[in-house]
Amino acid sequence: MGSRDRWLLVALCVLLVLLASLGASQKKDGATDFRPSTYLTSPRGTRALYLALREVGVKTDRRTKPWDDADSLAGPLAVLAPSQAPSAGELGRLAAWVRRGGMLVYVPRPIGDPAADTLGLHLAVMTKGKGGPLAKLMPLPGGTALPLPHRWTQGSGPVAGFHYYFTGSSPALARMPGQPLLRTAGGRVTAVVYSLGKGTVLAISDAAPLGNASLRESGVAVLVARAAAEATRGGRTLRFDEFHHGFSDGAGAWGAVGHFLGGTAPGHAVLQLLAVAGGVLLLFGRRFGAALAPLPAERRSPLEHVEALAGAYRQAGARATARRLVVAGLARRMGRKPQPAGAGGDADVVQRLTARLPVAREAAAALNEEWSRGPDGDLVALARNVDRLLDEVKRP
Repeated sequence: MGSRDRWLLVALCVLLVLLASLGASQKKDGATDFRPSTYLTSPRGTRALYLALREVGVKTDRRTKPWDDADSLAGPLAVLAPSQAPSAGELGRLAAWVRRGGMLVYVPRPIGDPAADTLGLHLAVMTKGKGGPLAKLMPLPGGTALPLPHRWTQGSGPVAGFHYYFTGSSPALARMPGQPLLRTAGGRVTAVVYSLGKGTVLAISDAAPLGNASLRESGVAVLVARAAAEATRGGRTLRFDEFHHGFSDGAGAWGAVGHFLGGTAPGHAVLQLLAVAGGVLLLFGRRFGAALAPLPAERRSPLEHVEALAGAYRQAGARATARRLVVAGLARRMGRKPQPAGAGGDADVVQRLTARLPVAREAAAALNEEWSRGPDGDLVALARNVDRLLDEVKRP
């Protein structure tokens, strides 16, 4: 392992340690977890409500499965502002179950609740402040609702902390109609009970008053406890939906890690660091696949060899020797006996070699002309004319 690989391994280990530490801190301090889950003790969690119902004798449990089968929805069900939106199929089965006689305690999602039309509930922001669409995400401190006459609200006090209310256009208020249980001084309904087919729906507009930090002061626990006690008569169990808060059977550690990475700000930061680390590995890591074959060596052409030899002969003052060697090579390749060095007739040696050729007369004339220039001629041009002559002579 090279030094670069060691550094990459160290960086990966540091990243994993950071992930573990962030996960531990998230588990220790759940203040940033806004899910109204009965598993959570964070300010927005509803574990206090779950335990309070048990203390007053209401049989409670948790449901960690989707609503795939309406027949499996045995007994009353509480769905508190699901963090993950149910599918259209689940909503259809849920509505069918309620119409057959089910009891549903429902708190809508603050934004984009797909059950709004199915259950006949339309939500609006209680207090609109400056900031436009951000007011839906971060509404101003909520208002207080007063109890209306009903057996579930008898003797209870005002309920504070509502950020949302049900509009007058909600079918649960306008057409079904429902009976409001909590209403602000301005006439805005925050809790309503109504019939859906043969079943009953208790709808509360905001999960904030049900949270661990607000339950004791808000006063909504009395309303929910009385409704739950009535719904669980005969030994039935009120089950809180946890599947749509990210808790499912067999999720284990992987489910917790998945929620941390996908549902929390520190988890998003870890995902960004992982993406950067992946980019670094791609940029500085080892080459993918097999190495490319080396390019073939570029060979020098024959003329380059001739030019190199010609330059050497010129520097050595042996131009005449070079000329005789070129002509001797011509004689050998034509099957003639080379002219001995120093033999007479050097001036017409090329003419004797080319005189009786039946072809390549133009090439022979060009060679003779270059040869006649004597030692001052161009050795490269002489060699080129020799090659031309031989090509034409040996051409089929």
